[in-house]
Amino acid sequence: MARLYLDQYHTGVFRDELECYAGDNLYEVLRKHGFLPKAVCKGTGVCGGCRVYIAEEGMECLACRYVVEAEELHIILEETLTEHSILLADNETLCSEPENTSEPEKNSELEKNSEAENTYKIPVSAGEDSPLGIAIDIGTTTIASALVDLHSRKILAQTGCLNRQAAFGADVISRIQYAMTENGLKTMHGLLKEDLEALFRYYLMEGFQSSRIKKVCISGNTAMLHFLQKLPVDGLSRYPFTPERLSGSRRFVDGIEVLLLPGKSAFVGADVVAGILHLGLGKTKDYDLLLDLGTNGELWLLNQEGGICTSTACGPAFANSISKGTAHGTTLLDALAQAYQEGKLDETGLLSADYFDTGIFCGAVQITQEAIRQIQLAKSAICTGIELAAYRLRVPLAEISHVYLAGGFGFYLNPATAFCLGLLPKALEGKLQIVGNTSLLGGMDALYLTENDLNLPTALEKSMVLDLSLDKNFQEFFLHRIHFPDR
Repeated sequence: MARLYLDQYHTGVFRDELECYAGDNLYEVLRKHGFLPKAVCKGTGVCGGCRVYIAEEGMECLACRYVVEAEELHIILEETLTEHSILLADNETLCSEPENTSEPEKNSELEKNSEAENTYKIPVSAGEDSPLGIAIDIGTTTIASALVDLHSRKILAQTGCLNRQAAFGADVISRIQYAMTENGLKTMHGLLKEDLEALFRYYLMEGFQSSRIKKVCISGNTAMLHFLQKLPVDGLSRYPFTPERLSGSRRFVDGIEVLLLPGKSAFVGADVVAGILHLGLGKTKDYDLLLDLGTNGELWLLNQEGGICTSTACGPAFANSISKGTAHGTTLLDALAQAYQEGKLDETGLLSADYFDTGIFCGAVQITQEAIRQIQLAKSAICTGIELAAYRLRVPLAEISHVYLAGGFGFYLNPATAFCLGLLPKALEGKLQIVGNTSLLGGMDALYLTENDLNLPTALEKSMVLDLSLDKNFQEFFLHRIHFPDR
């Protein structure tokens, strides 16, 4: 079964979802559901009225000449798009349908109140005159948002999109490098601005009046907030990685109060700070760990006296997607853990002779030797970061009270898989809580802050930033975590 997500009028939001089978003609599928009114030649390929743009293919085509093969497609109707139109899609962080067959318990208020995002339903209604606020989390891969009734604090609607900057690199470093070229920063800023405008249009199309929107709170990693504010990113490109701005700010744009949350460092940004504040960490003597996994991995180990935060690049290994039959993210991790338990690869990550050339197929998931190596590098970096943070603080891993796993990737991660593959140290078993998109939840909390509140709390201010690349113990720790734990 294939899923098609449609943006019918190029509004920037995929509002419709269809299902079909592999091998179906795209024109017939769209016509069956009442789309393509301009296709007057009835699929003969003469009129050109069924021309669509397919984001996964990165090109326009005639629907009548296109056969659905992928399991998921994002399709734009009506308008001709440019080569850089990497378009908005449903945000995995807010989707209520789990990628894994064993869905983690949804602990956060956001997941409890949300419908599946790709249907874009409004679960509750608000008073006609009540003021509204919008919380926005700008991630490297996706941008999430929620519209809130500021009186009742209820979520009225939510939507998300792909960050169109992905056309210039999947990771933050690639985008920083591009932003340093002529007109690069202007392009990065413009793409974010267009994405945010598309989110606003969605809420207006759902009937919420712009005059009622009184506040907007934005969180995100440091690079994204630099792009948003059109701040130079040269300092983020080289050691000692000095941001132009980390402090929070309050300003008014067209009569709307806009709050930007503060960050901690070049690679531990406002998104992580928002998560810490939402969870209320750093207020007791107990050490707690927040781990946010995605294209980049950030972690913060702290108590009321302070702590250590750090970050590491995870790359495509922790991106939830399937392209050309190859899976990434939690789907791949689950299949890999199963294959490892079945002895199809050894603890070094080497596939057995029967699978070395072809890889392992688990349904639609293909596990290649290259994919395994990417997973090993990413999981070793995360595990090493956790252990080095604890080592620096002289805190035994067993004494960490709680581990909070945040982010879209973390929301679908099976804890058993994480420990099976060594993504998390064994000493943390039984302490893991899945908390969803805490960056967005923290942004919703911050809608009620004033400018004087936009400062880092004492425990966060006193925390040390650990640069893993400069730590003398990193290489040794990292190499010893490459292998998978004993079965």
